[in-house]
Amino acid sequence: MVVIECPHCEEHIELDDDASGLFECPFCEGEFEWGESDTLARTSTGDPNNSITTFSHIAHGLGGVLLIFGLFSNWIVLLSGEISVGITPFGVKGSFYGVSNTVSWFEGLSTEDAFLAFVGLIFMLLVIIALLFQIAHITFRIIVHMTESGNLEISIKMIERAYYKRWATSKGALICTVGGYLLIQLTAFITLGADTGFEIIPRPSFYMISLIVVMIAQVYFSYQETLINQ
Repeated sequence: MVVIECPHCEEHIELDDDASGLFECPFCEGEFEWGESDTLARTSTGDPNNSITTFSHIAHGLGGVLLIFGLFSNWIVLLSGEISVGITPFGVKGSFYGVSNTVSWFEGLSTEDAFLAFVGLIFMLLVIIALLFQIAHITFRIIVHMTESGNLEISIKMIERAYYKRWATSKGALICTVGGYLLIQLTAFITLGADTGFEIIPRPSFYMISLIVVMIAQVYFSYQETLINQ
């Protein structure tokens, strides 16, 4: 007997040593494939160089670069003449008539804007989690691509895990990114917007818009990849 992990619910399942084909998990009733003869072929995205796979590679790579760049970029901006305020995952950057200053979320906890700082810390955590999801996805993508190209030999179990985790990690990166943005955008609107009598409205930066577009694109192409194998 061999014990494997269900790719859907991660419960342990016992199969015969020579078992191969399509199976149903007794715990979650999800279907999965097992066996050296069919598994690799069925979990493959077909031609590693097809257009969907290529666009997915590009989108996920660009998403990773943008998330790293975004650790120090303005996600939300407030502009009014010579005054500008930018919100980043690590704090607030302000420029007042040519004089710049940066306040971290940790420093903000001891000020009158403690609520914004507290939400900012949650925002920072979500961005970091999104980046970790993205790194995990790219790692799984490289493993699958190298295996399909014959440049890497690993166990069938590892290949299946890398294949099935790609979709979850791609979605996870998008959910954390959008969730973090909406959380800090709403809080900034309530706090900073109220401080100015809502004459200055916090708005998403060009970087933020670009990131969301790329993240949606990568999830779309990742989903299209799963359709290829059905």
